[in-house]
Parts: sequence; C-alpha cells; structure tokens
Amino acid sequence: MAVSQNVLGMNARNYLYIGRYNTSVGIKTADNKLLTKRLLAEHNLPTAKLLHLFNTRNSVRNFDWSSLSEAGFVIKPARGYAGAGIISIKRFHGESFVTVSNKRLKKSDLETHILDILDGAHSLQNVSDSAIIEERIKLHPFFRKLVQIGIPDIRIIVFNRVPIMGMLRLPTNDSRGKANVHLGAVGVGIDMRTGITTGGVQRGIAVSKMPDTGHKIRGIRIPNWNDILSLSSDVQAMSDMGYVGVDVVLEDEKGPMVLEINARPGLAIQIANMASLRTRLERIEHMNVNSSTRAVELARSLFAEEFSEKVQIRPIVIERVENIILSFGSGEERGLAVKIDTGADHSSIDHKLVKELGLPYSDKVISIRSSHGQTQRPSVKIKYRLRNKEIKSLATVIDRSHLTYPMIIGYPDLKGFLVDPSKPTS
Repeated sequence: MAVSQNVLGMNARNYLYIGRYNTSVGIKTADNKLLTKRLLAEHNLPTAKLLHLFNTRNSVRNFDWSSLSEAGFVIKPARGYAGAGIISIKRFHGESFVTVSNKRLKKSDLETHILDILDGAHSLQNVSDSAIIEERIKLHPFFRKLVQIGIPDIRIIVFNRVPIMGMLRLPTNDSRGKANVHLGAVGVGIDMRTGITTGGVQRGIAVSKMPDTGHKIRGIRIPNWNDILSLSSDVQAMSDMGYVGVDVVLEDEKGPMVLEINARPGLAIQIANMASLRTRLERIEHMNVNSSTRAVELARSLFAEEFSEKVQIRPIVIERVENIILSFGSGEERGLAVKIDTGADHSSIDHKLVKELGLPYSDKVISIRSSHGQTQRPSVKIKYRLRNKEIKSLATVIDRSHLTYPMIIGYPDLKGFLVDPSKPTS
C-alpha cells in the first residue's frame, strides 16, 4: 500500500482512524476521567490517586477540606475536555487556597466551581457531570529548569500498539500552568528512538527557548523514555480503541504515570515534530503487533530522526546489590535490597515474603536445573521498580531464610541494564 506524505487532517483522522478503530465503549471510557481511572486500576497501570468524588450538591457542602493533604490537590470535571474546569491547588491552610498560578481562593470559591462542574459547565457534552479530586503530581527534577509553573506532560499517539509520535507539552505563564498547546503551552517534538527533543512551537510559531525561563528546548533527553513508550502501548492495548493519545506525566518518586487517555487526540503534534501522522499511521496499519516490547522496538526503529543514529542509547549500570520498590496489594509498595544474579535463569523470592505481602501465585510451574538435579518450583507474579524502570516478571518461590537477601533478580529481568562487578555493594 502506498504511504501518504500528506499531513493528517481532522476529517481524515475522524473517518480513517477514530471512526474505524475506536469503539463507542472505548470512547465513552476515555471521555470520563473516573471510568478511565477505574480501567487503569483494573490493569495495574499507574495513575494519580483519586481522593474524592462529588456527585451531588450536598456532598460538596458537607465535604471536610481538612481531610486533604496541605501539599496540594487537583479538582477536575470527570467529563471535561481541553483542560477546561481544572484547578490545581499547590497548598492551602484552613479555608485559604493557593493555585499553581498563585491565585488565592476561598473555600466558597472551590465549592462554587465544583457546583458549576456538577451542572455541566465544563462537560464535553454540556450535561450534568461529576467532579473529582485527585492527588497533585510532584514535579520531576528534570523539569525544574524548564518551567516556572505547572506540570509538563508527554502526549504519545499510539496506533495498533505502536507509539508513532510524541510531544512534550511545557506549561507557561501564558497557559496559566496548564500543559495545553491551545492555551499557550509550548509543544516540543521528540525523536522516537532516543527521547531527545527536536524543536518547539508556541501558538503556531517556532520557538527555540522557553518564554519564561529562557532554557533551550532542543536536544534534551527525556528520562524514562523506554518506559513511557511501553506504558503508552499498554494503555492503548486495553483501551478498546486502536488510535489514541496517551498523556503521561513523570512523577518525582513514582516515574511515568498516565494522566488521561484521549479518544480524539489533536493534530498540532505534527507541527511540533515537522512530520506527518498519516505517513506513520499507514506504515504500521496492517502490521501484527502482539506485545508492547515489539511495539516499542518498531517505534524506535521506524520513526527515528536522522541524527538519532549517532546517539548512543546508554544502558543503565547497576551494582551487584540493588534496592528495588516491590508493588503488592492495592497500590502498596515496599523497599527491598536484592541480589543481582546474571547467572540465574529466573528471578527468585523467599516464600515467607510472598505470604506476608500476599503476592499472587501464577499457574506456571518452573523447572530449575542445578548441581542437585532438576526441581519444580511454583511462581508468583511480581512488579517492581529497579532504578526507576518498572519490571513485570514471574519469580520462583523458595525458602531463602538462610540467605542474606530475600530475593534475587535473574538475567531475563535485566534487559537494558549493565552489571558492574567492580562496584562495591550498596
């Protein structure tokens, strides 16, 4: 099939991709932030924590604001669009609240705003709505020199599991701290292979520096790029939609998190990248892509900028003993010192720790060969972060109570890492 060189327009997007590949159920879920959060939670995909839900006027009047963290929170309409109706509070004391743009509000102001949301003032369909309060994302250190206000995000367009184009959205004073290019945020193109920024645009005009900080915006390597691509692919795969925009934020402690899913992602991303979405869409439309790993490989090989071949993808160097963050239960986490064993065919975890944390057993029994012969071990599903990289794996279960570390990480989990045996253990 011939590949078009034309820029993707709105009519073509709606007819060829949204209408053809996005189901009504998927669109309904994406249009509702509450349904989106529930879907992400069902699939154990990271997103901002829901703190409170308002469905009635009485629930607004009776709400105890002191129950929220004074470090801040965000109010959003469940069915809002284009950033409308969102208020981000960075701190408060008593009944005095301060937004990220340093506007001071009273409790009555927030109550009035939430009542407007319930009346549908910011709804996509102009119908009655719900209001949600969620945790405020902490600014990743990477962005502190780039922005003075707000939380940047990364928009990834995903089609047929493959991330095909990305844009870093940097909030400005002009956009009042919102990462929305239509409100004045700076959109920055990204090379899909390296995660390095290529150039920016603000209100349709090319820019090379941030208007507020003067910091250059080209040639910056975005952290956790592979994880961002993999997460975006996983989100699209479970969304009941073939063509989506996934908005990802980098959290200071938790790494990449899904902000929201967009069933009708805008087309300004083409201007920021100086590239056609349609060209990339047609290249992968009929491919059979059955995993996020394969999807990311395709994205990084097919949609790389010319300069990226000269850029070395640096592996992460780790030590013989590392600290990981092990996930368990309903979003709980535990820090753990583990041994890195490149000679182990599988990761392994102590049976007492499995029982203590309630880790879910897998149906798979794993054969282990050793000097004592071959044994069969049960396995558990684990998810953990090593050097800010999220890893999902199967670990064998065994008694390690007589050993120094309750868990070892085997070589299948170490893709993208280099182990430096000369480094002392932590």
